[in-house]
Amino acid sequence: MNDSLSVPKWFYVAGVLLLLWGAIGIYFFYTQIHMSYDEMVAAMGKPAAESFRMMPAWQWWTYGIAVWTATLGSAALLARRDWARPLYLVSLIAVVIQYGYSFAVLQIQDLLGWSGAIFPAVIIIIDALELWLAQSAKRKGWLR
Repeated sequence: MNDSLSVPKWFYVAGVLLLLWGAIGIYFFYTQIHMSYDEMVAAMGKPAAESFRMMPAWQWWTYGIAVWTATLGSAALLARRDWARPLYLVSLIAVVIQYGYSFAVLQIQDLLGWSGAIFPAVIIIIDALELWLAQSAKRKGWLR
């Protein structure tokens, strides 16, 4: 039996979109980590540049871990491998740590306003949806 017939096409479309989302995340991670403060100010404005400047080194690591594990999770999802689930879980934990620290400790909402929480919320929701999709796919027998 060809088990690829039992997996709907939307699953692969979602996997490709999530892989592209992850690649965009990696691009922004490397772009931001290599930008000077002045380049950040020019590209995104002083408040956003300040929020990045305040990040301790370990927070940059959580950012990198989050984008890389999510992207690898999407590749695993497309390959229909069960290791997508732990990769997505690690990404979600890293994102929650990253943004939790940004808002609870660094208080970046004072710099960016609460509207600055919209994009982090979208990222957390997408990470949670990635994990849900992988878990759902595993229950349906789509992942090996």
